[in-house]
Amino acid sequence: MHQRMPFDWITRHVSGVVRQGLPFEQMMAASLIDLRYGDNRDVVGPAQYLLLCLNTALGISDAAHGLTRARIDPAYTALGLRVALGCATLEDAILSVGRLYRTASSAVQIELKTTSDLAILNIHADSARDADAVLLEDIYLSWMFMHCMYFLGTAMPVVDVTTRDTFHFNLGQRHFALGAPVRHGAVTGMRFARALLGRHGTGRAGANPHWECFRLWLDFVEPEDLSLNGCGGLRDGGRPRLKDLAKEAGVSTSTLRRRLAIDGGFRHARERTLAQSAVRRLRDSDDSVEAIAAELGYSDARSLRRFLKNTTGSTPSQIRVGSFFPREDDGGVRRRLQTLGAMMGA
Repeated sequence: MHQRMPFDWITRHVSGVVRQGLPFEQMMAASLIDLRYGDNRDVVGPAQYLLLCLNTALGISDAAHGLTRARIDPAYTALGLRVALGCATLEDAILSVGRLYRTASSAVQIELKTTSDLAILNIHADSARDADAVLLEDIYLSWMFMHCMYFLGTAMPVVDVTTRDTFHFNLGQRHFALGAPVRHGAVTGMRFARALLGRHGTGRAGANPHWECFRLWLDFVEPEDLSLNGCGGLRDGGRPRLKDLAKEAGVSTSTLRRRLAIDGGFRHARERTLAQSAVRRLRDSDDSVEAIAAELGYSDARSLRRFLKNTTGSTPSQIRVGSFFPREDDGGVRRRLQTLGAMMGA
């Protein structure tokens, strides 16, 4: 996925703490975010954004980030993870965490509904400013997705995401945190297969649940290798075929499809493989975008540009100048996340 948050999204996120007196520059420095332009040419990676979330919560002792009428004690975030792991099924975990947050504060409400084949998890936030409410709803939708991942010990496939936010930077694309298509709707929520509600969890609870949860999510959104489980190159005019990948992996197509299902299915995995190939070609060669598009099986350069923007959040020119995937300081960000996670769980 490797999506990155634009400057506008970051400034919205810190608006609550800035109104309470914390300097914007202080929040950026604490989160290891170096802004060069002060506009949407500046982008922030998932690990940095996660660190920013922790710093804003700890900076004002409010896990609602100063965006709602009521506060949420940051201690409830670690407690929620432990409550989830103590449950028998994913459904029990979601309902228990929802009850916990209702007890903690009126700032955020978590609602679980079902249809014949789908589960729908909705988030409602109470704020004097609706723009703040829709932002916090997205933050807690992402946080609940992380809860589900932590409970299951692996990524949970999501059908789609709805947001009330007309300015959400992922509208019409895949959500940066959940990996599912985003559309505008009357509520903020996510839909996934109802059968997942009966799944049992791992039952593990380490000394630093925050960091364990963060690491699992970061490995989901920032994998070291975007290839399809490490098997196979490109086929059929630049597009990998399931039967070839299954043959190279030494498994049946149905087994490979089942393994890929936890990561959004074969189509999603193929998109990641193509994105990886395009990024490498753009970085490692001087070939034109037109030539790379033809090599990867796209009809024209415009199609490749649109694909890269949707899957990575970056244009070919941004990738070539190095404003995409700057992981050089990722180790420092992760170490700080681990430290703050331990503080919040103490």
